[in-house]
Amino acid sequence: MGEMLHAARGRMHRAAEHVNVDTELVTRLDYPAETLAASVPLRRDDGSLLALKAWRCRYDSTLGPTKGGIRFHQSVNADEVQTLAFLMTMKCSLMGLPFGGAKGGVQVDANDLTLMEKERLARQWVRRFARIIGPDRDIPAPDVATGEQEMAWMTDQYNDLLGSICPAAFTGKPASLGGIPQRTPATGHGALIALQAVRGELGVGDGPLTIALQGFGNAGAWFATRAAEAGHHIVAVSDSAGMVRRDDGLDVDALRAAKRAGGSVTDTKQDGVERGDRNDILSARCDILALAALGGVVTRKNASDVRCKAILEIANGPVAPDADDTLRSAGVEVVPDILANGGGVTISHAEWAQNRAGLPWDSTHVDLYLKQQIEKAASKILDMMNEKKIDMRTAAYGVALVRLCDAISARGTHADFDPNRAGAKR
Repeated sequence: MGEMLHAARGRMHRAAEHVNVDTELVTRLDYPAETLAASVPLRRDDGSLLALKAWRCRYDSTLGPTKGGIRFHQSVNADEVQTLAFLMTMKCSLMGLPFGGAKGGVQVDANDLTLMEKERLARQWVRRFARIIGPDRDIPAPDVATGEQEMAWMTDQYNDLLGSICPAAFTGKPASLGGIPQRTPATGHGALIALQAVRGELGVGDGPLTIALQGFGNAGAWFATRAAEAGHHIVAVSDSAGMVRRDDGLDVDALRAAKRAGGSVTDTKQDGVERGDRNDILSARCDILALAALGGVVTRKNASDVRCKAILEIANGPVAPDADDTLRSAGVEVVPDILANGGGVTISHAEWAQNRAGLPWDSTHVDLYLKQQIEKAASKILDMMNEKKIDMRTAAYGVALVRLCDAISARGTHADFDPNRAGAKR
Protein backbone atom coordinates (compact mmCIF):
# COMPACT_ATOMS: atom_id res chain seq x y z
CA MET A 1 0.00 0.00 0.00
CA GLY A 2 1.30 3.47 -0.91
CA GLU A 3 2.03 6.27 1.52
CA MET A 4 -0.79 8.49 0.20
CA LEU A 5 -3.45 5.81 0.63
CA HIS A 6 -2.11 4.86 4.07
CA ALA A 7 -2.33 8.48 5.21
CA ALA A 8 -5.79 9.02 3.71
CA ARG A 9 -7.31 5.97 5.32
CA GLY A 10 -5.91 7.15 8.67
CA ARG A 11 -8.58 9.88 8.56
CA MET A 12 -11.22 7.19 8.09
CA HIS A 13 -9.98 5.24 11.11
CA ARG A 14 -9.94 8.42 13.19
CA ALA A 15 -13.58 8.99 12.28
CA ALA A 16 -14.43 5.36 13.10
CA GLU A 17 -13.46 6.03 16.72
CA HIS A 18 -16.36 8.48 17.01
CA VAL A 19 -19.19 6.55 15.34
CA ASN A 20 -20.93 3.29 16.11
CA VAL A 21 -19.55 1.02 13.39
CA ASP A 22 -18.03 -2.46 13.53
CA THR A 23 -14.23 -2.41 13.24
CA GLU A 24 -14.34 -5.41 10.89
CA LEU A 25 -16.57 -3.48 8.50
CA VAL A 26 -14.18 -0.52 8.47
CA THR A 27 -11.30 -2.91 7.73
CA ARG A 28 -13.14 -3.94 4.56
CA LEU A 29 -12.46 -0.43 3.28
CA ASP A 30 -8.71 -0.48 3.90
CA TYR A 31 -7.81 -1.71 0.42
CA PRO A 32 -9.26 -1.27 -3.07
CA ALA A 33 -11.37 -4.03 -4.54
CA GLU A 34 -9.68 -3.87 -7.93
CA THR A 35 -6.84 -1.97 -9.58
CA LEU A 36 -5.90 -2.55 -13.20
CA ALA A 37 -2.59 -1.23 -14.55
CA ALA A 38 -1.87 -1.07 -18.26
CA SER A 39 0.59 0.19 -20.81
CA VAL A 40 -1.20 2.53 -23.22
CA PRO A 41 0.51 3.02 -26.59
CA LEU A 42 0.32 6.47 -28.15
CA ARG A 43 1.38 7.14 -31.72
CA ARG A 44 2.51 10.75 -31.89
CA ASP A 45 1.98 13.05 -34.84
CA ASP A 46 5.63 12.72 -35.84
CA GLY A 47 5.27 8.94 -36.08
CA SER A 48 7.09 8.10 -32.84
CA LEU A 49 5.52 5.78 -30.27
CA LEU A 50 5.09 6.35 -26.55
CA ALA A 51 4.22 3.61 -24.06
CA LEU A 52 2.41 5.37 -21.23
CA LYS A 53 1.61 4.03 -17.77
CA ALA A 54 -2.11 4.03 -16.97
CA TRP A 55 -4.41 2.83 -14.20
CA ARG A 56 -8.04 2.37 -13.21
CA CYS A 57 -8.97 1.64 -9.60
CA ARG A 58 -12.45 0.51 -8.54
CA TYR A 59 -12.14 0.99 -4.80
CA ASP A 60 -15.51 -0.18 -3.46
CA SER A 61 -18.84 -1.02 -5.09
CA THR A 62 -20.97 -1.67 -2.01
CA LEU A 63 -23.33 1.23 -2.75
CA GLY A 64 -23.44 0.78 -6.53
CA PRO A 65 -21.31 0.93 -9.67
CA THR A 66 -18.06 2.76 -9.11
CA LYS A 67 -17.67 6.36 -10.24
CA GLY A 68 -14.66 8.59 -10.75
CA GLY A 69 -12.64 10.76 -13.09
CA ILE A 70 -9.77 10.13 -15.46
CA ARG A 71 -6.79 12.47 -15.27
CA PHE A 72 -3.96 13.01 -17.74
CA HIS A 73 -1.00 14.31 -15.72
CA GLN A 74 2.69 13.61 -15.35
CA SER A 75 2.36 12.98 -11.59
CA VAL A 76 -0.20 10.17 -11.92
CA ASN A 77 0.82 6.90 -10.26
CA ALA A 78 -0.84 3.86 -8.70
CA ASP A 79 -0.80 5.27 -5.16
CA GLU A 80 -2.43 8.53 -6.25
CA VAL A 81 -5.10 6.74 -8.29
CA GLN A 82 -5.98 4.41 -5.41
CA THR A 83 -6.07 7.27 -2.92
CA LEU A 84 -8.36 9.34 -5.12
CA ALA A 85 -10.61 6.30 -5.62
CA PHE A 86 -10.78 5.96 -1.83
CA LEU A 87 -11.80 9.62 -1.53
CA MET A 88 -14.49 9.09 -4.17
CA THR A 89 -15.84 6.17 -2.15
CA MET A 90 -16.19 8.42 0.89
CA LYS A 91 -17.61 11.26 -1.19
CA CYS A 92 -20.32 9.22 -2.93
CA SER A 93 -21.39 7.80 0.41
CA LEU A 94 -21.50 11.23 2.07
CA MET A 95 -23.48 12.71 -0.84
CA GLY A 96 -26.07 9.91 -0.64
CA LEU A 97 -25.43 8.71 -4.19
CA PRO A 98 -25.87 5.12 -5.47
CA PHE A 99 -22.20 4.89 -6.43
CA GLY A 100 -18.95 3.48 -5.17
CA GLY A 101 -15.60 5.18 -5.73
CA ALA A 102 -13.14 4.87 -8.60
CA LYS A 103 -10.35 6.80 -10.33
CA GLY A 104 -8.22 6.49 -13.41
CA GLY A 105 -5.30 8.22 -15.02
CA VAL A 106 -2.45 8.27 -17.47
CA GLN A 107 1.07 9.39 -16.59
CA VAL A 108 1.57 12.02 -19.29
CA ASP A 109 2.09 15.76 -19.67
CA ALA A 110 -1.17 16.75 -21.36
CA ASN A 111 0.28 20.15 -22.28
CA ASP A 112 2.77 18.37 -24.52
CA LEU A 113 0.05 16.67 -26.59
CA THR A 114 -1.63 17.94 -29.73
CA LEU A 115 -5.38 17.69 -30.15
CA MET A 116 -5.05 14.60 -32.34
CA GLU A 117 -2.69 12.97 -29.84
CA LYS A 118 -5.16 13.59 -27.03
CA GLU A 119 -7.89 11.91 -29.06
CA ARG A 120 -5.69 8.88 -29.73
CA LEU A 121 -4.81 8.66 -26.05
CA ALA A 122 -8.44 8.93 -24.93
CA ARG A 123 -9.48 6.16 -27.31
CA GLN A 124 -6.54 3.94 -26.40
CA TRP A 125 -7.36 4.31 -22.71
CA VAL A 126 -10.85 2.97 -23.39
CA ARG A 127 -9.48 0.04 -25.38
CA ARG A 128 -7.21 -0.91 -22.50
CA PHE A 129 -9.83 -0.59 -19.74
CA ALA A 130 -13.09 -1.47 -21.51
CA ARG A 131 -13.28 -4.79 -19.66
CA ILE A 132 -13.94 -3.12 -16.30
CA ILE A 133 -16.03 -0.07 -17.26
CA GLY A 134 -19.71 0.28 -18.14
CA PRO A 135 -22.92 1.90 -16.85
CA ASP A 136 -23.55 -0.90 -14.31
CA ARG A 137 -19.94 -1.47 -13.28
CA ASP A 138 -17.72 1.62 -13.50
CA ILE A 139 -18.56 5.06 -14.94
CA PRO A 140 -15.62 7.38 -15.74
CA ALA A 141 -15.83 11.19 -15.84
CA PRO A 142 -13.52 14.17 -16.48
CA ASP A 143 -10.71 15.15 -14.14
CA VAL A 144 -7.39 16.99 -14.45
CA ALA A 145 -6.63 17.78 -18.13
CA THR A 146 -9.74 15.99 -19.37
CA GLY A 147 -13.14 17.48 -20.14
CA GLU A 148 -16.19 17.23 -22.36
CA GLN A 149 -14.19 16.57 -25.52
CA GLU A 150 -12.23 13.68 -24.01
CA MET A 151 -15.45 12.16 -22.67
CA ALA A 152 -17.02 12.45 -26.13
CA TRP A 153 -14.10 10.57 -27.69
CA MET A 154 -14.20 7.92 -24.96
CA THR A 155 -17.94 7.43 -25.25
CA ASP A 156 -17.65 7.03 -29.02
CA GLN A 157 -14.85 4.49 -28.65
CA TYR A 158 -16.75 2.52 -26.02
CA ASN A 159 -19.84 2.44 -28.25
CA ASP A 160 -17.71 1.07 -31.11
CA LEU A 161 -16.31 -1.68 -28.90
CA LEU A 162 -19.74 -2.50 -27.46
CA GLY A 163 -21.53 -2.49 -30.78
CA SER A 164 -24.37 -0.37 -29.42
CA ILE A 165 -25.06 3.13 -28.11
CA CYS A 166 -24.46 3.48 -24.36
CA PRO A 167 -24.32 7.14 -23.28
CA ALA A 168 -24.56 6.23 -19.56
CA ALA A 169 -21.09 4.63 -19.64
CA PHE A 170 -19.43 8.07 -19.22
CA THR A 171 -20.48 11.36 -17.68
CA GLY A 172 -19.25 14.89 -18.27
CA LYS A 173 -20.10 14.59 -21.97
CA PRO A 174 -21.19 17.46 -24.24
CA ALA A 175 -24.91 18.22 -24.07
CA SER A 176 -25.26 17.10 -27.69
CA LEU A 177 -24.23 13.58 -26.62
CA GLY A 178 -26.45 13.32 -23.55
CA GLY A 179 -24.49 15.48 -21.14
CA ILE A 180 -25.88 18.11 -18.79
CA PRO A 181 -24.67 21.69 -19.34
CA GLN A 182 -24.43 22.31 -15.58
CA ARG A 183 -21.85 19.50 -15.22
CA THR A 184 -18.98 21.80 -16.22
CA PRO A 185 -19.59 24.45 -13.51
CA ALA A 186 -20.96 21.91 -10.99
CA THR A 187 -17.79 21.44 -8.92
CA GLY A 188 -17.17 25.17 -8.50
CA HIS A 189 -20.85 25.98 -7.97
CA GLY A 190 -21.20 23.13 -5.47
CA ALA A 191 -18.16 24.38 -3.53
CA LEU A 192 -19.88 27.72 -2.96
CA ILE A 193 -23.10 26.00 -1.85
CA ALA A 194 -21.07 23.89 0.61
CA LEU A 195 -19.23 26.96 1.92
CA GLN A 196 -22.46 28.83 2.52
CA ALA A 197 -24.05 25.78 4.18
CA VAL A 198 -21.31 25.43 6.81
CA ARG A 199 -20.05 29.00 7.22
CA GLY A 200 -21.68 29.27 10.65
CA GLU A 201 -19.00 26.85 11.94
CA LEU A 202 -16.08 28.73 10.37
CA GLY A 203 -15.95 31.89 12.49
CA VAL A 204 -16.15 34.22 9.48
CA GLY A 205 -19.21 36.30 10.37
CA ASP A 206 -22.23 37.00 8.21
CA GLY A 207 -20.96 39.56 5.69
CA PRO A 208 -19.09 39.24 2.40
CA LEU A 209 -16.05 36.96 2.61
CA THR A 210 -12.50 37.64 1.46
CA ILE A 211 -11.26 34.65 -0.50
CA ALA A 212 -7.82 33.65 -1.75
CA LEU A 213 -7.95 31.02 -4.48
CA GLN A 214 -5.21 28.62 -5.52
CA GLY A 215 -5.87 27.20 -8.99
CA PHE A 216 -7.87 28.80 -11.78
CA GLY A 217 -8.83 25.81 -13.88
CA ASN A 218 -12.41 24.78 -14.47
CA ALA A 219 -13.41 24.25 -10.83
CA GLY A 220 -11.50 27.25 -9.47
CA ALA A 221 -12.73 29.65 -12.14
CA TRP A 222 -16.36 28.64 -11.73
CA PHE A 223 -16.10 28.90 -7.95
CA ALA A 224 -14.64 32.40 -8.28
CA THR A 225 -17.43 33.41 -10.66
CA ARG A 226 -20.19 32.12 -8.40
CA ALA A 227 -18.56 33.57 -5.27
CA ALA A 228 -18.22 37.01 -6.88
CA GLU A 229 -21.85 36.87 -8.02
CA ALA A 230 -22.81 36.15 -4.40
CA GLY A 231 -21.02 39.33 -3.26
CA HIS A 232 -17.78 37.86 -1.93
CA HIS A 233 -14.36 39.37 -2.71
CA ILE A 234 -11.74 37.29 -4.52
CA VAL A 235 -8.67 39.10 -3.16
CA ALA A 236 -5.95 36.79 -4.49
CA VAL A 237 -5.67 34.13 -7.21
CA SER A 238 -2.75 31.96 -8.27
CA ASP A 239 -2.02 29.52 -11.06
CA SER A 240 1.15 27.75 -12.20
CA ALA A 241 2.72 31.02 -13.40
CA GLY A 242 2.22 33.20 -10.32
CA MET A 243 -0.20 35.09 -8.10
CA VAL A 244 -2.20 38.30 -8.42
CA ARG A 245 -3.75 40.19 -5.51
CA ARG A 246 -5.97 43.22 -4.97
CA ASP A 247 -7.32 43.88 -1.49
CA ASP A 248 -10.65 45.33 -2.68
CA GLY A 249 -11.25 42.31 -4.93
CA LEU A 250 -10.15 41.14 -8.37
CA ASP A 251 -12.29 41.28 -11.50
CA VAL A 252 -13.03 37.60 -12.09
CA ASP A 253 -14.22 38.17 -15.66
CA ALA A 254 -10.89 39.81 -16.47
CA LEU A 255 -9.03 36.85 -14.98
CA ARG A 256 -11.05 34.44 -17.10
CA ALA A 257 -10.36 36.52 -20.18
CA ALA A 258 -6.62 36.31 -19.51
CA LYS A 259 -6.81 32.53 -19.20
CA ARG A 260 -8.90 32.16 -22.35
CA ALA A 261 -6.25 34.09 -24.22
CA GLY A 262 -3.89 31.26 -23.41
CA GLY A 263 -2.03 33.03 -20.65
CA SER A 264 -1.98 33.13 -16.87
CA VAL A 265 -3.97 35.06 -14.30
CA THR A 266 -0.82 37.16 -14.00
CA ASP A 267 -1.50 38.50 -17.53
CA THR A 268 -4.74 40.17 -16.42
CA LYS A 269 -5.10 43.87 -17.27
CA GLN A 270 -6.45 45.30 -14.00
CA ASP A 271 -5.44 48.45 -12.16
CA GLY A 272 -3.95 48.18 -8.69
CA VAL A 273 -2.98 44.52 -8.99
CA GLU A 274 0.02 43.22 -7.06
CA ARG A 275 1.88 40.22 -8.47
CA GLY A 276 3.84 37.61 -6.58
CA ASP A 277 5.11 34.06 -6.45
CA ARG A 278 2.47 31.36 -6.84
CA ASN A 279 3.33 29.86 -3.44
CA ASP A 280 2.53 33.15 -1.69
CA ILE A 281 -1.16 32.30 -2.01
CA LEU A 282 -0.93 29.92 0.95
CA SER A 283 0.02 32.76 3.31
CA ALA A 284 -2.45 35.31 1.94
CA ARG A 285 -4.51 36.98 4.66
CA CYS A 286 -8.18 36.20 4.01
CA ASP A 287 -11.27 34.62 5.49
CA ILE A 288 -11.24 31.59 3.19
CA LEU A 289 -8.32 29.92 1.44
CA ALA A 290 -9.86 27.94 -1.43
CA LEU A 291 -7.57 25.24 -2.79
CA ALA A 292 -8.51 24.24 -6.33
CA ALA A 293 -5.22 22.99 -7.80
CA LEU A 294 -3.69 19.57 -7.08
CA GLY A 295 -3.39 17.45 -3.97
CA GLY A 296 -0.88 17.74 -1.14
CA VAL A 297 -0.20 21.48 -1.38
CA VAL A 298 -0.61 22.17 2.36
CA THR A 299 1.70 19.94 4.36
CA ARG A 300 3.20 19.80 7.82
CA LYS A 301 6.10 21.90 6.51
CA ASN A 302 4.00 24.89 5.41
CA ALA A 303 0.76 24.55 7.40
CA SER A 304 1.98 27.10 9.94
CA ASP A 305 2.25 29.68 7.14
CA VAL A 306 -1.52 29.66 6.55
CA ARG A 307 -3.16 32.98 7.52
CA CYS A 308 -6.81 32.25 6.74
CA LYS A 309 -9.71 31.50 9.07
CA ALA A 310 -10.80 28.40 7.15
CA ILE A 311 -9.78 26.27 4.16
CA LEU A 312 -12.13 25.13 1.41
CA GLU A 313 -10.87 22.00 -0.36
CA ILE A 314 -12.11 22.26 -3.95
CA ALA A 315 -9.33 20.00 -5.26
CA ASN A 316 -8.95 16.39 -4.16
CA GLY A 317 -6.76 16.09 -1.07
CA PRO A 318 -5.06 19.52 -1.15
CA VAL A 319 -4.44 19.37 2.61
CA ALA A 320 -2.11 16.48 3.37
CA PRO A 321 -3.01 14.37 6.43
CA ASP A 322 0.25 15.34 8.14
CA ALA A 323 -0.98 18.97 8.23
CA ASP A 324 -4.22 18.18 10.07
CA ASP A 325 -2.90 18.57 13.61
CA THR A 326 -1.15 21.87 12.86
CA LEU A 327 -4.25 23.41 11.32
CA ARG A 328 -6.48 22.07 14.07
CA SER A 329 -4.20 23.55 16.74
CA ALA A 330 -4.29 26.91 14.95
CA GLY A 331 -8.09 26.86 14.89
CA VAL A 332 -8.26 26.64 11.09
CA GLU A 333 -11.34 24.61 10.16
CA VAL A 334 -11.20 22.68 6.88
CA VAL A 335 -14.28 22.20 4.70
CA PRO A 336 -13.24 18.76 3.41
CA ASP A 337 -13.04 17.81 -0.23
CA ILE A 338 -15.60 15.02 0.06
CA LEU A 339 -18.17 17.74 0.74
CA ALA A 340 -16.69 20.81 -0.95
CA ASN A 341 -16.17 19.22 -4.37
CA GLY A 342 -19.17 16.89 -4.22
CA GLY A 343 -21.04 18.95 -6.82
CA GLY A 344 -19.28 17.31 -9.77
CA VAL A 345 -20.22 13.73 -8.94
CA THR A 346 -23.73 14.84 -7.89
CA ILE A 347 -24.45 16.25 -11.35
CA SER A 348 -22.69 13.27 -12.89
CA HIS A 349 -25.33 11.17 -11.12
CA ALA A 350 -28.04 13.34 -12.68
CA GLU A 351 -26.45 12.82 -16.11
CA TRP A 352 -26.18 9.05 -15.58
CA ALA A 353 -29.82 8.88 -14.46
CA GLN A 354 -30.88 10.99 -17.45
CA ASN A 355 -29.04 8.69 -19.85
CA ARG A 356 -30.43 5.54 -18.25
CA ALA A 357 -34.00 6.78 -18.36
CA GLY A 358 -33.75 8.50 -21.73
CA LEU A 359 -35.54 11.52 -20.24
CA PRO A 360 -33.78 14.91 -20.02
CA TRP A 361 -33.48 16.88 -16.80
CA ASP A 362 -34.29 20.58 -17.14
CA SER A 363 -31.87 23.16 -15.75
CA THR A 364 -34.13 24.12 -12.83
CA HIS A 365 -34.35 20.49 -11.71
CA VAL A 366 -30.57 20.07 -11.99
CA ASP A 367 -29.78 23.19 -9.95
CA LEU A 368 -32.29 22.24 -7.27
CA TYR A 369 -30.90 18.71 -7.05
CA LEU A 370 -27.36 20.03 -6.63
CA LYS A 371 -28.37 22.42 -3.85
CA GLN A 372 -30.49 19.83 -2.03
CA GLN A 373 -27.84 17.10 -2.05
CA ILE A 374 -25.00 19.32 -0.85
CA GLU A 375 -27.09 21.01 1.84
CA LYS A 376 -28.38 17.64 3.03
CA ALA A 377 -24.82 16.30 3.36
CA ALA A 378 -23.67 19.50 5.08
CA SER A 379 -26.53 19.27 7.57
CA LYS A 380 -25.56 15.71 8.52
CA ILE A 381 -21.95 16.80 9.01
CA LEU A 382 -22.93 19.73 11.22
CA ASP A 383 -25.18 17.49 13.32
CA MET A 384 -22.34 15.04 13.88
CA MET A 385 -19.86 17.83 14.65
CA ASN A 386 -22.13 19.18 17.35
CA GLU A 387 -23.02 15.77 18.73
CA LYS A 388 -19.50 14.34 18.85
CA LYS A 389 -17.56 17.61 19.34
CA ILE A 390 -15.24 16.82 16.45
CA ASP A 391 -13.81 18.73 13.49
CA MET A 392 -15.59 18.98 10.15
CA ARG A 393 -13.45 16.50 8.24
CA THR A 394 -13.77 13.81 10.89
CA ALA A 395 -17.53 14.36 10.98
CA ALA A 396 -17.75 14.09 7.17
CA TYR A 397 -15.89 10.79 7.21
CA GLY A 398 -18.08 9.61 10.08
CA VAL A 399 -21.28 10.28 8.13
CA ALA A 400 -19.85 8.49 5.10
CA LEU A 401 -18.67 5.52 7.18
CA VAL A 402 -22.03 4.94 8.83
CA ARG A 403 -23.78 4.63 5.46
CA LEU A 404 -21.05 2.44 3.97
CA CYS A 405 -20.84 0.12 6.95
CA ASP A 406 -24.62 -0.24 7.12
CA ALA A 407 -24.59 -1.31 3.46
CA ILE A 408 -21.66 -3.70 3.89
CA SER A 409 -23.42 -5.28 6.85
CA ALA A 410 -26.70 -5.58 4.96
CA ARG A 411 -24.99 -7.36 2.06
CA GLY A 412 -23.37 -9.85 4.44
CA THR A 413 -19.76 -9.96 5.54
CA HIS A 414 -19.35 -13.69 6.14
CA ALA A 415 -21.22 -15.28 3.26
CA ASP A 416 -18.24 -17.55 2.53
CA PHE A 417 -17.82 -18.71 6.16
CA ASP A 418 -18.19 -22.45 6.67
CA PRO A 419 -18.61 -23.30 10.39
CA ASN A 420 -17.93 -27.01 9.67
CA ARG A 421 -14.53 -26.51 8.09
CA ALA A 422 -11.48 -27.72 9.96
CA GLY A 423 -10.29 -25.31 12.61
CA ALA A 424 -13.47 -23.20 12.67
CA LYS A 425 -14.19 -21.66 16.08
CA ARG A 426 -17.49 -22.61 17.70
